[in-house]
Amino acid sequence: MATPRDTLTAIYAAARARDWSAAQALIHPDFVLYEAECLPFGGEWRGKDALQRCAAAMYATWESASVEIHDITGGDSHAVVVLTLTMISKRTGETFSQTVNECGSFENGLLKELRIHYFDAAEVAAKA
Repeated sequence: MATPRDTLTAIYAAARARDWSAAQALIHPDFVLYEAECLPFGGEWRGKDALQRCAAAMYATWESASVEIHDITGGDSHAVVVLTLTMISKRTGETFSQTVNECGSFENGLLKELRIHYFDAAEVAAKA
């Protein structure tokens, strides 16, 4: 069986390629993604297609946004992605970046929960 790190790496690779079928094959049917409530795309996103729907909402918030993955690490039941999210505000045209840690928990080899932790979610919300 793949490790949580292997599975999360595969999910992010599939998401980057916009291969949502491949990503969903690795996501638990009861999947929940948690974004900070203060964000325009904040709250709970549920279902195997939640990652796809949340990504579309997040990218639609910005003039443009890019993700640079620095590392993915994990243990027996969790994996964490460390990344930089660089965004351009539609409102101000300002470019800014945030360090983001995305913590996934797994059940039966599938991603069951993903919690997104911004360095400063209030700054992201203010510039959205």
